[in-house]
Parts: sequence; structure tokens; C-alpha cells
Amino acid sequence: MNSTPNQTANPGESRRTFIKKAATAAAVVSTANLFKTPVYGQSQAPAPGRVLGANDRINVAYIGTGKQGMMHITIEKKYAQDNNIAQVAVCDVYQRHLDMARNAIGVSESSAYKDHRKLLERKDIDAIVAAPTDPWHAQVSIDALEAGKHVFCEKPMTRYLAEAFEVYDAVKKTGKTYVIGSQGCMDAKWHKAAEWVKAGKLGPLVWGQGSYCRNNKNNSEWTFPIDPGMNEQNIDWERWLGKTPKIPFNPEHYFSWHKYYAYNSGIIGNLLPHRFQPLMLATGDPEFPRRVAATGTRKVSTDREITDTTHLLAEFPSGLTLAVVGTTVNEQGLPEVLRGRKATLHFASSQNRVELKPEAIFTDELEAEEFTDPQPTERIERLEKDFFDCIRSGKQPVANVELAIRAQTVLCLAEMSERLGLTLFFDPKTRAIKTGDGRVVPPLSYDSVVPPMG
Repeated sequence: MNSTPNQTANPGESRRTFIKKAATAAAVVSTANLFKTPVYGQSQAPAPGRVLGANDRINVAYIGTGKQGMMHITIEKKYAQDNNIAQVAVCDVYQRHLDMARNAIGVSESSAYKDHRKLLERKDIDAIVAAPTDPWHAQVSIDALEAGKHVFCEKPMTRYLAEAFEVYDAVKKTGKTYVIGSQGCMDAKWHKAAEWVKAGKLGPLVWGQGSYCRNNKNNSEWTFPIDPGMNEQNIDWERWLGKTPKIPFNPEHYFSWHKYYAYNSGIIGNLLPHRFQPLMLATGDPEFPRRVAATGTRKVSTDREITDTTHLLAEFPSGLTLAVVGTTVNEQGLPEVLRGRKATLHFASSQNRVELKPEAIFTDELEAEEFTDPQPTERIERLEKDFFDCIRSGKQPVANVELAIRAQTVLCLAEMSERLGLTLFFDPKTRAIKTGDGRVVPPLSYDSVVPPMG
């Protein structure tokens, strides 16, 4: 299928032409204007919303009630009593999904909305779970935060980098609890690893690796059946498109939106956050990247725009480099490993276990260690519980906005690198993106015109 409008340039336009245009645009639109940074340390007006005590019930609403949204509804309903929550409202642009969600939590039609802004007007809602398509993550999160709601947002943080910093700034301004939906961050093995790293047992970190690889016989990754009952009368198509290129009603794009760059970054945003964020946690001090490079190919899954194999390298100011790969056409991946000068950490793939193995030349200083936790890995209900607990306590959640923005910066730069064929450098102080020779490259956005991958 052809690319969506505004996402693919004229086939005759080269990457060199694009980069030249990007540099020219950067001279007109400064990075400072793209990434507006508030002055912290000054008093900020607190966001509206209830102040919740340790025993207060939290009223939760759900924005985006497709597959992921219904997963959260189902799990949170199961643990509603344990978490002391009430499920009070739902929102979706597709009537069938809206009705399913409304029936699942048992509320009347007056508590079901097609416009999330109407839902957020309700004063009784304390928190929202945001699970719409990626292009809506930023707007829903910011609107909810400014309305005084705490936010649990599905990964990735946002579609593009500029809006990720807008969410970050909104969290800082409002002081509300924000969690990014990467459940692996709750696994104790990553936190034990961070403890060892901060204790100096690994020495300086050198490099780490991880992967998210899977395969299926029909090569149908992210291809979903179309609901024959969908029509232009039971979905708000214009609202679903939001800031993405305007196209006529297209159910295939709705149900299989993961295959198109207009709505997501493919493996980079869909799979790699599950590996990248825990690895960053394990370092003990997650950093913004210094340099990011990524490659991607699409030689097997030719029915989509996104790549089916991606390799990502992220170098950090401390000297650590993380190599994370993903594919949807072969399930043999890389084990999760974090290497230091003195020792190496090996993480079990399906268990909450990590082993510390000293380098041979340091066995006189260090002993091998092993940590095991009986809790199963990657349990979304544990991440949701942490969200609700932190709303009440005011503590920082595990998958917090500081981790989210650092990981999202890596992932957004990786998409740019993969699609533009560039190695990119990042300055967290100015939030500027540059090539190795110092040319400023504007971040991708909804208005970007990107040449097709060769």
C-alpha cells in the first residue's frame, strides 16, 4: 500500500535534498521554540484535582478503549478492591469499542464519551489511563495533567520528540503522578542490578545489549482483521486522525495502524521500549543520549511502511553504549547483558533473576553473586498498583517521567536515524539535535516529509 500523504516525499527527492532542507528549516525555526523549557525552581500554580489520602478511593477513567485499553480495564477491574479504585468513565471515537468498555465497567451512557475533553471536565475523576493511538498520547496526557488528573500512559510516551518534552514539562508544572506503561520496569532484577552498579561492583559501565524479537508463520505482525460493522457513522474518523495526515475513511488504517509511519515508529516505539527502559533503569543513573544511530530493513514484510528489522546503538555521556535490536520476522534475540570494567550482569529472559560475574582479572576483588525474586516478570498489574500507590503517597513511581523522557529521546532519535540515514547527537541542555559536523536537524513531526527508505 502506498504511504500516507505527507509521509513520503517525491521519489526523485534524495536524502541529501531533505537534509539540506532540514538544515535551512532549522535556521528559521529555532530548537528553543520547538522545545519550550519552563523555568523550574519558581513557584508553580498547583493543578486542580482532589488531594487523596492513604485510604481514599481513586476514581479512574479510560481514554482509548481498543485492545490495550480493554486490557487495562480488565486487569484493573480484577484488582479494583485491592487497589481501592472505582472505574467511572470511558472514552473512544469508535462506538463499538466505547460500548464494550462501558459495559465492562458497568456505567451508563452518560459516562461514555467520544471527546476526551468532555470526560476531563468531570471533577470526580482522579486519574486516567491513556491508551489511544500514539499520535494522541501527548494531547491526552497534557490535557489530563492540566485538568488535575494523574496519568498512566501506554508506551511510547508520544509519537514525536517535541511533544514528549511538552508532556515532561506539563508533569513538572502540575506535579501530578505520571507513569509510562513499561511493565518490565517493575521487575526486581533491574533494581538489584542498579544497586550493584551504584555500589561500584561493575566499575565504569562499558556497554549493554538487549532485544525484542518475534515471528509468526503468516507474517501477519500488526495486521488485524477489519470489523465489517465499522462505517463512517459509528466512528469519528476526523478525530481519530487528529494531527496525522488527512485521508478518507480507511478501516485498514484504523485496525492495522501499527504498520504506518503516520501513526507510529514501528518496532522502535512498539517493542523496543520494553527492553530499553529496564536496561536504562539497571544502569542506576539513566542518562539522555549523546549519540544515536539506527538501521532498519523491510525485505520480508512488504505490506507495510515500517521496518521489520531494526538495530539501535545509543551512546551516553558516561561512556556506556546500549545495543538494542528488534525484529518481527525471527524470534532469536540477544540476551539482556550489562557489561562493566570489573564485572558483567546477565539477566534471565523469563525469570526475575540476575547474575553478577566478575571479569577474570578482578576475581580477587569481587565474588560472583546471584539475585532471584519469586515474582513473575513483566506483570502489568504491578505497574498499575505502583501508579495508584504513588498517587496516594506522592512518591516517585518506578516508570516515571524522568525515565520516560530519556528513553523517548533515544527512541525518537533512533527513528530519525533509521529513516533519514543519519547519526545524530543530542544536547540535553538546549534539546538540540545535530549531525556530527554540527548541522542542526529539526525533529520529525506531523508535518515532516521523509524520503522513502532505499
